[in-house]
Amino acid sequence: MARMDETPSDARGADRILTRRFLALAVMEFFERFAVSGVKSLLVLLLVDRLLVGDLSRILGATVVSEASSAMFGPVSATGLASQLYGYANALLYLAVPIGGLAGDVIASRRAMVVIGGAGMLLGLTLMLGEPTFLVGLVPFAIGAGLLKGNLSAQVGLLFRDEAQRRRGYTTYLGFLNAGAICGPLVCGALAAFAGQRYAIAAAAAAVAAGLAVYAMTGRGWVEAAPAARPLPESVAGGTPATALLVVALASVYLCYSAYDQLGNIFLLWARERTDRQIYGWTMPVAWFVALDGIFTLALIAGSGRISRIFTRRGIRVGSLTQILLGGVLCTVGYLVLAAGDAISGGGALGLPWALAYLLLVDGAIVLIWPSALSLITEVAPRRMVGLWMGLFYLHGFFSGLWAGFSGVYYERVASPHFWLLHAAVAGAGAVLILVAGPPLTRRMRQAITTSACAKARA
Repeated sequence: MARMDETPSDARGADRILTRRFLALAVMEFFERFAVSGVKSLLVLLLVDRLLVGDLSRILGATVVSEASSAMFGPVSATGLASQLYGYANALLYLAVPIGGLAGDVIASRRAMVVIGGAGMLLGLTLMLGEPTFLVGLVPFAIGAGLLKGNLSAQVGLLFRDEAQRRRGYTTYLGFLNAGAICGPLVCGALAAFAGQRYAIAAAAAAVAAGLAVYAMTGRGWVEAAPAARPLPESVAGGTPATALLVVALASVYLCYSAYDQLGNIFLLWARERTDRQIYGWTMPVAWFVALDGIFTLALIAGSGRISRIFTRRGIRVGSLTQILLGGVLCTVGYLVLAAGDAISGGGALGLPWALAYLLLVDGAIVLIWPSALSLITEVAPRRMVGLWMGLFYLHGFFSGLWAGFSGVYYERVASPHFWLLHAAVAGAGAVLILVAGPPLTRRMRQAITTSACAKARA
């Protein structure tokens, strides 16, 4: 497996997770997620409360989107249109990831794609400072974030020599990611509430600029070292069983994330209307649910790391596919909690613990799925195509964004418990897929490894 070294002293510490190279990538991811999560936590609320109110012709692109939506779905409310715009922006972001990953593999360097992506994000945020160009700015912002994401993750995967260390590395990386997901909504949400949306957007732009500065300064002099040995032969990595296993794993990830992504969309509107957010006379801002999402994820990462170390000492190995399966189950249960709470309340306000239980369950799903899927890709995919497969992994955001947007149109047309049951069924389908198709494909891949080893021995 290819590994990116930093300096001779860093090479001697190759077994460590927190190398200078890793920290530079993780800090860039922190600031990128700060900006993306900060904008996402405000997007639907800004659209419903400000941008989609009154004459849409004052907002560039709003009339076109509204007319196209009406042609597909009939008359659509401001909430439905906002949900679709959220979905389109999210889908565009993640559609750009595999394109950027492929470009990083075969056209330009991964570092160059990260810088280009960051520049696109800054251009988009600058346009979003003005209401007339807000929707137009979403386009370069989303594309830039997509170009940046896949190339960062590919570089992280190439730092580690074995699956266990790689999974720990990705779990730690997820911690930085979620620290950004916490800080972005907290800072941007507070600025939007007390100073105005322009200050919130400016804070997101400052975060991207800071991340690019750190990435550029600490990345000087890094070169790609000779590939380290990998347990999976290249002939097997490019074979049908390995490819089919990756496709099944990614399909399961897509389904789980399609359910999960409603957290930043309709869930926020639902929480504003249906939950009691009073805490000792103070009303918690609804955007802070996104920050709590990150806080819970960080806490679960710490717990996951502790459990992983215990399992390692006892010789217990939980494979990547098993963790993806368990993540799908947790996400399913999370949406069943929302459906049950809605049904029990009878239309009344739900206590905050219902929303917090949902967050805890779906965040547990992500802690299991995200590092396991990326580790599986780095281990199983052909070395020359790791960036592309990383990009295909991030397509979960494309499909989940489309699903969140289109399904959100029906939030006001069906009973709320039924809406959440639908999302439970989507996540559950992903768990069933990995349960049914994962084991036989794993056996076929092991047989291919054995056949390859025998052929080498005879040669």
